Amino acid sequence: MKKDSKPSPETATVPSPTREQQADLFEQAMRLFHRRDFAGARTLFLQAAAGPVVEVGHSAKMHARMCERRLAAEPSLQTPEELYNYGVALLNQGRLREAEEHLRNAIAGKGEAGHFHYAMALCSVLLGDLAAAARHLRRAIEIEPGNRIAALNDPDFQRLAGHAMLRDVLGMERTHPG
Repeated sequence: MKKDSKPSPETATVPSPTREQQADLFEQAMRLFHRRDFAGARTLFLQAAAGPVVEVGHSAKMHARMCERRLAAEPSLQTPEELYNYGVALLNQGRLREAEEHLRNAIAGKGEAGHFHYAMALCSVLLGDLAAAARHLRRAIEIEPGNRIAALNDPDFQRLAGHAMLRDVLGMERTHPG
């Protein structure tokens, strides 16, 4: 076994942070943690754990373990279909921004799938972005014309069918004066 192998970043000897640096590292890690950047947060929590304030160090270690558990629990999404399926699951849970990200990545990987665009249109409706909803719904209908009927019968689209953008995409006639 060779002795000249490099230590990993977590085991490398790093000078202990000062009290102020420790507090700053912990705050930065918490911001990343709340943004669900668990890998980045874990790194900063481990650095903060080496600081002089025992209570902050203990909390940082606990948060680093939470990051590790969340990173281990995240699915490894490889294909556009996996991204789409996970995006739809997030959509059903009401985790709209995360769903939007996964659906966007699915579309980027396989943009000509009508059901991908339909799900993204629905996500955009729920996020209140009618322009994006209309764009994705139009594309979903171009790819799979049956998506028009699906959208006409979908309660999430029906409640916004009075908006001109969606009404135009769905080919609906205006049913109320305005």
